Amino acid sequence: MFSEYWKGAAGMTPYLRGELAKEAQINMETLRFYEKNGLIPLPQRSAGGYRLYPEETLLRIAFIRNAKSCGFTLKEIKKALDKSADRSIGISDFAQVIERKIAAVDLEIARRNETRRRLEALKSGLLVQDRHPGVQDTLNMLNMND
Repeated sequence: MFSEYWKGAAGMTPYLRGELAKEAQINMETLRFYEKNGLIPLPQRSAGGYRLYPEETLLRIAFIRNAKSCGFTLKEIKKALDKSADRSIGISDFAQVIERKIAAVDLEIARRNETRRRLEALKSGLLVQDRHPGVQDTLNMLNMND
């Protein structure tokens, strides 16, 4: 393997594309997508043209996976990575972004709870003996007469 012959600037052995994908537990297409869309930097190439990814790329992919598991979109993650690269985001800025994401999750939970409440009411309305006339009309229209 090329990793036996080439050492990165930090003295770490670089990963070939397949090795990095395996170590990061992502598929090759995901790795290509991240590279194409600027989520990970373009790697150096070996004399034979093979991509050689430094250890930092593995850390970056771990960050991406963690951020995705917290509900951040790839667009949001790219924006955070870009801002961190030019040092235009600090911890307090990042905390505010997280707070906005929490608020969005809370809103989605409220919406889902309301949907659940409506579904429970619909189910109850269907199963009662003395149905509301509007429910009975709908059941008749749907040919659901018991």
